[in-house]
Amino acid sequence: MSKIIKSKNKKIFSKMIYRREKKMGRDHTFYDETFRKNDFDPNDSGDFERNLVFVIMPFDKKMDKFYEIMKVECKKLGLHTERADDGIGSGMIIRDVVDLIEKAEFIICDLTDEKPNVYYELGYAHGVGNEPDEILLIKYDNINTNFDISHLRIYKYSSPEELREIISKKLSNMIKKVRSKY
Repeated sequence: MSKIIKSKNKKIFSKMIYRREKKMGRDHTFYDETFRKNDFDPNDSGDFERNLVFVIMPFDKKMDKFYEIMKVECKKLGLHTERADDGIGSGMIIRDVVDLIEKAEFIICDLTDEKPNVYYELGYAHGVGNEPDEILLIKYDNINTNFDISHLRIYKYSSPEELREIISKKLSNMIKKVRSKY
């Protein structure tokens, strides 16, 4: 039995090494800059698919209208949006989530309803090196924010019109700032 466990652990470890060697995202995170760690490289723009916006949000019928607004506003800016449930077939959704986080040029993360998967995906995005200027955090106005991310800039909306304005203005400014670096 212990040989089987050792063999299984060896396979898992080798997959982790492979993913690390594959150079996902960047070799640093924005926290390296924030906490003045030596790993931060301001010239490392990372690997991404230009114009791709990954939308992290709860999968909920009441949220679908807000996703549609995000898609329309992004399209006006020349961007293409994807959400993990946009995929087809019966593939593993977490694989799509990971791939989209790693390859998106920008991420919109809607923290409405404090869903654990949304927080997990945001944490992963930070962990693979997405910079603060590449992530737009939003939430519906009367929703609480967990302590772990309450120090981050989160834009609140209370109507579809406010969401349109946030996406249009903030994302447009993000595009200008991020693309001026490369």
